[in-house]
Amino acid sequence: MNKRSSNSKDYTKVVVTIDLGTSSQKGIAQIYPDGVPIVLVMEPEIADLGVESVEYLSNQLVQDTTVWIGIGEEYFVLGALAKSMFAGTSAIRDLKYQYALPKVAAMLWLAIRRLGVKNPDIELYIHLLLPVGEASDGQTLRAKLAQNLKTGIITPTGRLKAKLRSFDVSPEGAGIMAYRSRNVNINYFQKSIGMLMLGYRNASFILSHKGNAIKAESTDLGMNWVIHQFVERTAVGLSKEDSRLISALAETTLNNFDALKFLSRKTKAEEINADVELFCRILPIVRQEYCRALWRWLRNIAQMDEILVCGGTAKFIRQELTEHFDFEGIPICWNGGMELPKYLDTMGLGDRIADVWASHISHIKFLDCEFGYDRQDKPLVPDYYVQPFNGSKLDTEIWQRNGYITTSQGI
Repeated sequence: MNKRSSNSKDYTKVVVTIDLGTSSQKGIAQIYPDGVPIVLVMEPEIADLGVESVEYLSNQLVQDTTVWIGIGEEYFVLGALAKSMFAGTSAIRDLKYQYALPKVAAMLWLAIRRLGVKNPDIELYIHLLLPVGEASDGQTLRAKLAQNLKTGIITPTGRLKAKLRSFDVSPEGAGIMAYRSRNVNINYFQKSIGMLMLGYRNASFILSHKGNAIKAESTDLGMNWVIHQFVERTAVGLSKEDSRLISALAETTLNNFDALKFLSRKTKAEEINADVELFCRILPIVRQEYCRALWRWLRNIAQMDEILVCGGTAKFIRQELTEHFDFEGIPICWNGGMELPKYLDTMGLGDRIADVWASHISHIKFLDCEFGYDRQDKPLVPDYYVQPFNGSKLDTEIWQRNGYITTSQGI
């Protein structure tokens, strides 16, 4: 952390907290210190491109749903068009770190764009969430990002340049644990507290004993495990990459299977009904097997006085989680007891943004301490706040006129 900014320039400080989720990339950004945070979301697909494809994309309307990025001699497209036009994937079998650089760069472009920053002199303060076991790659990623921000990352609106003042990496779930630790009523520093993060690609567990993290493990038991088993066992032509499948299973409860009706690819009514009957028979079996696998994994990890649970997949088996930990006599606390601000536009993510928000709060508190800023307990999202008009409508020529970007050359 560099506490002192250059005296010769008036820098705009942009704080960004990012989760490179496999089902969606999520982030929260704000102008420090008093800017109101906004939620960022982008589809997770990514594809590498040749320069000819970039030339085609550069002539298209700039949208927040798709970003193309040039880093050195490499080009990538991320978001909606990555999947629909270039057969991009969410790279679920790869480490998140592998594609972290272009994904972080894309989220930074989106953050600066949505915040409407026009000052060409920008300082970036980044907090990145990675799965347990990948957080150690942070220093290498920081060095690469700092160098590319210095020379300029090519984006749809020109070269993005900025000074990287800080780049911190935390394991997923750490934000929720930090939030819980600040609750003076639970004796956090006298207990063993577990943190279970159920995401799309994996499940992660962190154990804190009297305030010290003593164990951190990860497994492939995310929602993708459920998707894979469901598709394999139904064998009716469903695709694991179909986003409708993910949302349908996520919306299905133990007693409500209505969301499954739209998955069949058949055309005749009797064949559709047969598929739905199959779906309703197979899903409870897969759900039960998933829970059993999860319990076996957790049973071998640790004893605890309380468990915190978060992540999009946790909602899918909320009832089973509640019943299991009640039977084990372990109090369960959803999202560490944190409630999202009423006027924070979560972009439809709901509680899936909880860990990013909790991590962003910790990030801001850290910066306040570094800069000696007294926030006086003011909420980051005031009750009177109304979300700003989407920055995607900003015209490139306006940005150039204000000196924020320079037109990219050589692409």
